[in-house]
Amino acid sequence: MAGEIAVRASDGDQKLQKREIKPGGLVSRISRTMSRLSLGFAAAFAILTTSYASAKDAPQASILRQKIAMKDGTRLEICVATPPGARPGQRFPVLLTEDGYATACDSFGHEWYEDYVKAGYVVAYLHMRGTGASEGVMPDREYSPIELDDAYEVVGWLAKQPWSTGRIGMFGTSWSGITAMLTAARRPPALEAIVTFMGTENIYSEDVRFPDGVMHVDDYTVAADAMLMQPPPGTDPFDEVMLRQRFDQQPMSLTFLRQQRDGEFWLRDLRRDVNPTAGEVPTMLIGAWHDPYRNAVLRALERSSGPVRAVVGPWNHSATFPGPKAELARITVEWWDHFLKGNKNGVLKKPQATVFMRRPYQPNITRSMIPGEWRSIERWSEAPIKPQVLALTESRALAPVAGPSANHQLRMQASTGVSAGLGWIDVAPDQREGDATALVYESAPLGEELQILGRPLANLLTSVDVDRANWFVKLSDVAPDGKVTLITGGALNGAYRNSPTDPQALEPGKSYALEVKLHFTSWIFQPGHRIRISVSNALFPAYWPSAKPVLMTLGVGEDGSTLSLPVITPGTQAAAQMAAASMGSRNISIAEAEDSGTGRAESTWNGPVRSQVIRDDIARTTTLTRGFQWGDPNGEDVTVEFTVADDDPARARFVGRAFVKSKWQDHDVEWRGTTEISSDAEAFNYRHLRQLLRDGKVVREREWKERVPRDFQ
Repeated sequence: MAGEIAVRASDGDQKLQKREIKPGGLVSRISRTMSRLSLGFAAAFAILTTSYASAKDAPQASILRQKIAMKDGTRLEICVATPPGARPGQRFPVLLTEDGYATACDSFGHEWYEDYVKAGYVVAYLHMRGTGASEGVMPDREYSPIELDDAYEVVGWLAKQPWSTGRIGMFGTSWSGITAMLTAARRPPALEAIVTFMGTENIYSEDVRFPDGVMHVDDYTVAADAMLMQPPPGTDPFDEVMLRQRFDQQPMSLTFLRQQRDGEFWLRDLRRDVNPTAGEVPTMLIGAWHDPYRNAVLRALERSSGPVRAVVGPWNHSATFPGPKAELARITVEWWDHFLKGNKNGVLKKPQATVFMRRPYQPNITRSMIPGEWRSIERWSEAPIKPQVLALTESRALAPVAGPSANHQLRMQASTGVSAGLGWIDVAPDQREGDATALVYESAPLGEELQILGRPLANLLTSVDVDRANWFVKLSDVAPDGKVTLITGGALNGAYRNSPTDPQALEPGKSYALEVKLHFTSWIFQPGHRIRISVSNALFPAYWPSAKPVLMTLGVGEDGSTLSLPVITPGTQAAAQMAAASMGSRNISIAEAEDSGTGRAESTWNGPVRSQVIRDDIARTTTLTRGFQWGDPNGEDVTVEFTVADDDPARARFVGRAFVKSKWQDHDVEWRGTTEISSDAEAFNYRHLRQLLRDGKVVREREWKERVPRDFQ
């Protein structure tokens, strides 16, 4: 963006400083790293850039940078952007976002941020305590109670400012979106509405640490441990007080590893399916079919007591890729205008949900366009969706008639699942290789189109020969040429079959009726295509393998396992065109999507800059490495490596390394972090090494080592 920004530093120099801002300008290497980090599972504020209004002609905006004293005396940095042309004494509604990435206040280059300001809102960005320019000790985890306490207090502070109308909204992407949902569940009096992009309030089973109740680690694990504690640009990185408050603090990955089961630690009382009052604040959710948080959209539609509107597109966690894009700024501004300005714009009379119904595509992880059509649902509770049940049969079919009962067995191969990626996120490659080590069931070629919208449900009649096991179910589309495209999937930690908070061991050999809920999805099966599900006890590396080799028995046929699909009555082409127009988007044919070519691998979550799978047939191990260079290849980097042994799944290992380089005066500064987690049958062996280097020499180092018992993992 080209333009001028007036920056006022209220905590020190009071003079206005005008600066020319160019695309990416004035953002330090560390700030760029934090922005890119926000695209990870728990990412946040700085990345959402959909097809919003062009920012190149944006008028001058004023940003007030100041410190707010919390009730405990800790001063937090807040950046307050005022609408262009604001007159002295003029008041505006305020939109607040908060996270731990602490993007620089003068990094005013995000189109959606500008659109809100230009629409007549003050936009306030709060640095979480202990991050960026905020004072205090960095909390031990994302969405900590102290972070939510601060957000609650800042909502009240914003309502009392002379430039505020007293009507406050909260918004954000991923981390900041999750914080908005959790803060709203606490009901700050001045909070009128929220907008969440790619977020969830179920931070145990839907966030990055224990999705579906099974342990998960990835590039975000090591990146967060290594990078969140850095000081703001222009600050002495060797300041002793700041190092004690940040560098010396326990890594988040260790905090979470000690909390392996659901409960109070995970803020269950702020979930909409647990607390009926958690959904009272008017909520708009923007979700994506290739994002792991999409179940929150469905839960909000079904479990909220206040107004809800939802949009779900074909995107990944960035909300822009793959296409087609949509005018999310305009759509969310309409929401703000209704609840914060009192505009009678009919927003609550619009369809409650607008979703992109995906059509089959070739399974290419770098594809730039997803085929499909937009569909508007006036009221979700009245959507024409009915379950269609298919039986898993003795002949390995999915059929409406169950046929004779039978038992199928599968011995777990711990490396099963590489083709599924890191956990129902992004476009996945062809699933045939991964399905080769699973139990697979397919329908006959479809004679007519079949549309689904909702959460498919696998009811499994099953037993295992051990007391710990996980189940994984993938739903896929099989094209006439044999290629298999992943639609959605789900997982169940068998210990949580009865209760999400009270895990219980399995009884070896006992038959259980288990429900595996697959993640919220849409799909339009084409004539000639087949419906496929695969069932396994491993999905590596998305989920940490269970500790013991598993022999699973699956009951099929009469009174056996079934798949229930949420089938929706097809809409009309005219309705699809109207829905696309309402989104400022378009419908994409299969032919157009295939002709559009591919995108950049580094834009996707399953397609990093560097990726390699190594199989050792002698040791029977599989190692997957992934590497990321988010900006300057000499400035920052994250690499992760996963290893699992097929014959001994307890012997799994993760190693992640990250570094960020910057300059301070005449010194080269480098932050390094290494996170290592290995397991045996009884425990996880944890090690994190954090280092700060000046001119190539280590000047500060902290190491954490701990053996953490496996708690039904």
